[in-house]
Amino acid sequence: MTTILSDWCSRLPFEEIWVVDTEFYPGRGLANGGRDGDASTPLCLVALELRSGRIIRMWQDEFDRGPPYRLDAGALIIGYMISAELGTHIALGWPQPACALDPYIEFRHHTNDGRIKSGDREKGFYSLDGALRYFHTDGIDTAHKTDMRDRILQGSPFSIQERSDILDYCEDDVRNLARLLPFIMPTIASIPHALARAAFMWPIAQQERRGVPLGDGQLLERLRAQWGPMQTDLVIEMDRPFGCYEIIDGVPHWRSHLFAAYLKRMGMSWVMYADGSLDEREQTFREMEGKYPQIGPLRELRCSLSKLRLNDLAVGNDGRNRTLLGVYGTKTGRCAPSNSKYIFGPAKWIRFLIEPQPGYSLIHRDFKQQEPKVAAIISGDPELLAACESGDVYLGIAKQLGFVRNSMSPAEIEAVRAMFKTVVLGIQYGLGARSLAIRTGISLSESYEILARLRARFRVFEDYTQNVIDHAGLHLEISTCFGWHMHCPSGMNKRTIRNFPIQATSAEIMHVFCVLAERRGIRVVAPIHDAFIAEAEAGQEEEVSHALDRAMRDASRVVLRRYELDSNEQIVRPGERFFDKRGVEMWSTVNQLLTKLEGGTDERRRAVR
Repeated sequence: MTTILSDWCSRLPFEEIWVVDTEFYPGRGLANGGRDGDASTPLCLVALELRSGRIIRMWQDEFDRGPPYRLDAGALIIGYMISAELGTHIALGWPQPACALDPYIEFRHHTNDGRIKSGDREKGFYSLDGALRYFHTDGIDTAHKTDMRDRILQGSPFSIQERSDILDYCEDDVRNLARLLPFIMPTIASIPHALARAAFMWPIAQQERRGVPLGDGQLLERLRAQWGPMQTDLVIEMDRPFGCYEIIDGVPHWRSHLFAAYLKRMGMSWVMYADGSLDEREQTFREMEGKYPQIGPLRELRCSLSKLRLNDLAVGNDGRNRTLLGVYGTKTGRCAPSNSKYIFGPAKWIRFLIEPQPGYSLIHRDFKQQEPKVAAIISGDPELLAACESGDVYLGIAKQLGFVRNSMSPAEIEAVRAMFKTVVLGIQYGLGARSLAIRTGISLSESYEILARLRARFRVFEDYTQNVIDHAGLHLEISTCFGWHMHCPSGMNKRTIRNFPIQATSAEIMHVFCVLAERRGIRVVAPIHDAFIAEAEAGQEEEVSHALDRAMRDASRVVLRRYELDSNEQIVRPGERFFDKRGVEMWSTVNQLLTKLEGGTDERRRAVR
């Protein structure tokens, strides 16, 4: 046998180092009724031991009760986007490896440049082929790879020749990954941190396999069947208060000049570009919704028409939404699943499809005001922490700055809270006075005054953020306490630098939580930014909810110097649906139109509810 050894390999404290790749198809395979969203079925596995050169090739009928390699701490298991290989372990009932490493994560880490925006990288940059090409070595025949994957996804039966070809293809990926390792391993500053990042992939693989339950999936199929003809009626109903769409030949079209006319009619300020055009990005609509809650339905409508593709939502034959969770898909290390395939995409009303399957309940918990609290803890600002612990950080800060009076009505207090939510979230990334004035509707002078008061009141936080910017300028990178760093080349946006510690620390809490929850036997089915959904047997909701809350508190204690973050709770019991108030109006309208298009039988009305 040929030994595949290099300096990096000889220095690692492992007796065996295995490079592993697996192939799989959804359910029974696309040719046999399987579909995107089904739990994967393992097809084959190839593993290469680097110290000895030993190669193992296994077809699905050869899988045993355990993997063909060691799983103890004396062996290191390496896989590119290793959640796929760990998913094979889970499907076959194999245990979690004690030590694993994912070059995909480490390549994303190595190339985590703060200047690069989402979508700037060429397609396939983070693939194994892209990583090899990045290091100026021979890439992979991507056309052949596509052909092989397409055939594998169809499922069985496979001819003898196809079986041999697929195993060869799988082995090629293993050997290509082995070629990448001499380039990627020297970039890893801390092997223990890299092992911890790969350990996060085990709970992720579990969550990807469990999926989010959508009841029996029948309502989704009905919506898919009617979505095309429904869209025009949806615009007629939802756009009536706004008048921002024009329907031509039965097709709705968004018109910026009509939106501008609506803003003028309502006396609403809006963010604009230098050329005077309106900023109509989804992010801007979300921010402005805090100031103008009435535009929420319009934002939902825009999302639904421009981004929602019901046929792309990955839902298996068992009614569960399964897709890749996009681990470490952002600069800060957060997950970035596909907006079109994941139920927690930008359109909030679609989340009402989430429904526990018979005999089960769902528990949703999200951290309360996580980002302001993280900012207070990592900066060590006692005034900001006191505001956070007042019960409502936004009102707490408004009170500290003298913007809440005892004589105010509940409506006036709510208006102040909405304004200060924009203010507080804005100061985290350095929102300027002019932008603050536009987003809150206050005068420029008032905006300057509020920012001046904030900086004086929370001077410890302000000093901290300036130190972060100075550190990034001196060292050309910044990092979390767990070693996830971002390159900060000269001239990059200071707001990106300023916001990184808060977002990346929050991501680290999510990573730790997922590991803790899995070890404690909590069936987490979905991470959603600063929230999680777990599944429990009916009757055990309170017990599981308490365990979920405890794991979230413990994860925050690990990352935030023993400070516990509390959370809000929503329990979805059998026969109920997930609730998100931001999508209520849209969900109600969609239901009414669906009933109308289908003929409106009592039975169908009951099914929609």
